Amino acid sequence: HLSQLRQQYGEIQAKGAEVVAVSFEPRERLFQLTRQLQLPFAILSDPEGDVYRAYGLAQGNLLKIFSPRTVWTYVKHFARGRRYHHAASDWRQLGGDFVLGEDGTVLYEHRGQTPSDRPTVAELIAELGG
Repeated sequence: HLSQLRQQYGEIQAKGAEVVAVSFEPRERLFQLTRQLQLPFAILSDPEGDVYRAYGLAQGNLLKIFSPRTVWTYVKHFARGRRYHHAASDWRQLGGDFVLGEDGTVLYEHRGQTPSDRPTVAELIAELGG
């Protein structure tokens, strides 16, 4: 998802928007990830999960976390030689995608039901309008 956002970042900026990602990973890990993926936007560290709670993002149960689709997603990543280690205390945390207006109001929201449940970057860009 981050690399897709990077690839379409120019299109997002052309719509007058900005990308900010939030993760429960420590800042050091996010710094490495930003450099590794050459991300042109900020990733903010939220190890206590304050932002996740503020946006009502749930923690998944075991059936959601280890659904066949999620397992298949991780198998594909491992097969490509990718390794990603989540913070041990938050491996159940589900993510979400939000489009906010300039005044901070939520214009679009998607709360993931499984770790692999994400809208496409094209869908997010379509929500920007313009």
